[in-house]
Amino acid sequence: MPRYRHYRRLSVIAATLVVGAGMTAACGGGDGGGGDGASTGTVKLSFWTHTHPPMIDLNKKLIAEYEKSHPNVKIEYQTIPNTEFGTKMLTSLSTGAGPDIINMDDNALRGEYIPKNLLAPVDPAGFGKSSAAEIEGGYVPGTLDGAKDAKGTLYGVPSEFNGTAFAINKKHFKDAGLDPSKPPKTWREVVEYGKALNKAGHKQAFNFLYLHSGWYSQWFQTLANQTGGSILSEDGKTPALQSPGTKAAMNLWVELARTSGIADPKTSSRDATAPYQDLASGTQSMAIVYPWAMEQIQQSNPDTYADLAVVPLPQADPAKPVSRVYGYFWAVNNASKQKTEAWKFISYLASQHDRWLSDVSFVQPVTDWQSSEPAKKTPFIDVIAAAYAQGRYDQVGPHWNEVQDVIRKAVDEAVFDGRPVDDVLKEADESVRRSIG
Repeated sequence: MPRYRHYRRLSVIAATLVVGAGMTAACGGGDGGGGDGASTGTVKLSFWTHTHPPMIDLNKKLIAEYEKSHPNVKIEYQTIPNTEFGTKMLTSLSTGAGPDIINMDDNALRGEYIPKNLLAPVDPAGFGKSSAAEIEGGYVPGTLDGAKDAKGTLYGVPSEFNGTAFAINKKHFKDAGLDPSKPPKTWREVVEYGKALNKAGHKQAFNFLYLHSGWYSQWFQTLANQTGGSILSEDGKTPALQSPGTKAAMNLWVELARTSGIADPKTSSRDATAPYQDLASGTQSMAIVYPWAMEQIQQSNPDTYADLAVVPLPQADPAKPVSRVYGYFWAVNNASKQKTEAWKFISYLASQHDRWLSDVSFVQPVTDWQSSEPAKKTPFIDVIAAAYAQGRYDQVGPHWNEVQDVIRKAVDEAVFDGRPVDDVLKEADESVRRSIG
């Protein structure tokens, strides 16, 4: 599949799921010398992730377990604030430094890391397998596409695989005389319900999160998937920000965020460590959510969590539902001197898929994951599984960080400054053309 035509509908997923050391450490080495996997002394691995408290807790437990069972391995674990994560990680790897092991989203992998040869292909030996195909055979078909290049080479395995859903505050709905068992099915109904919620005193009925360019891009593609828009042409060679479908997506964002008046986008929480704080605190009534978000709210605000329900994502056209999927993948720095040892540790992390689901609400799409005991105990898992059925990986192109920055600027100007959508998208189209060359 051409990389920049990554609009694959995960129909196979549908059939399967619904049915059923600091910056200077720079790629750790071995005290005993030796090269790639040949060290006979202490093996030092460095591992960087973004910040998500439940994930950090489990990572620390798994590192301790691995070091106990592999006394020759020492793992330096570092977390990076979410607002700095993308830039710091890419900069460090681009200069030949950075950690041995990263955990990165599929947009960044396909848009920056893989094209720039910053990552090592998966080493089957690290997993005790004979081929990458054998590794992939343990996962739901199509779910590893987020970590492949145009030739199908695999560069990582998923730490989390997310479908997109919608959360409503049932108490707020009752306050407004709305029936929580009949959540909004369309964005038009989100606006109508939002106005009712406003009248009941819930002034932040629905909001997007304005955290960093990656979040902007994901919201934009969530809407564009439904309106028939895209950031790039199908072949990924030219911008498509002036297409009717893309304009419809931006107009929908502006209406939901500003012109409908159902919330003030300037009041949206900007804490990237706890991105759903407004929903968790009971301030916001409706939000686009992912499985991990609900786990975070359950732990931080259990009283509010009890008032929430997870329902299908509203649609532009309910007759043709489209959702969005994305994943984070564990991968190995191509400059690492300990690639084989790094893949062995990743194999251990990946083998704990049930704990990732029970402790962090991270779905790892191994075959028959939905039949596991943690899955059966996970609230709203049927809604999430259905979202996978309608999901697409995001479109990704060259120099994607720059493109995402362009999308952020366009949204900010249309939503916060009130500039006409046609004007901001025309300028964005020109900027994206310069970025992709």
